[in-house]
Amino acid sequence: MRNALKLKMHDYIHRPEGKLVFNREMFTVIAPRYDFITRALSLGRDKAWKNQMIQNLPTLKSPRCLDLACGTGDITFRLAEKYPGAAIAGLDLTEAMLASAKSRNSYENIEFTTQNMCRTNFSDRTFDIVTGGYALRNAPSLEDALAEISRVMKPGGTAAFLDFSRPPHPLTQKAEYFLLKTWGGFWGLTLHRNPQVYTYIAESLKQFPDSNQLRKLIAKVGFEIVWSKKHYFGIAETLIFKKPCP
Repeated sequence: MRNALKLKMHDYIHRPEGKLVFNREMFTVIAPRYDFITRALSLGRDKAWKNQMIQNLPTLKSPRCLDLACGTGDITFRLAEKYPGAAIAGLDLTEAMLASAKSRNSYENIEFTTQNMCRTNFSDRTFDIVTGGYALRNAPSLEDALAEISRVMKPGGTAAFLDFSRPPHPLTQKAEYFLLKTWGGFWGLTLHRNPQVYTYIAESLKQFPDSNQLRKLIAKVGFEIVWSKKHYFGIAETLIFKKPCP
């Protein structure tokens, strides 16, 4: 396997198939440090944001849940705590991340699967709840990911996503880019001797729609946003949206 630390990021992440390859290999490299870096990059707020997102999901007795880009299982396990009677699938592109999640798993109602979030093997209208932490920005194709979420979600179902957010104003975008590139580069050098590993966050946001455009894309697919919360003055955001019933 090629080492993601040696891949030229810009040669990969501008194409869906290239982004898929880069993400698979990058997250394979960072999997052992993933939990630490998500806390470090958020200055320790990551746990609270995820807890708040789960708290704002609807109360259901035995839903079917899908956690996209589940990584080491942070949100997957929170779903199991909120919904003890649920059937939960944790999906990720990277075997190394899932290996970590499986080693931490103590819940019988969770199954982990290695798949591309843009093209899953789940049947139509399967899930009541779909979640993701830093998932949509990492999707090989955002449009395909949103369409797939709609396909596998039941009418009346709820989706919840936490991610870094791109502000609408160009000057704020530049300030955020500089901040994330500097902060990510520091941790990339510290942990991997390569700043590229976490400056990927800033670079991926360049291709990601701003917060207003993202809302329009979500609405275009047919979802209705029911709750949102910005974190750190908009650097990150939680969005919860529903799929209307016919």
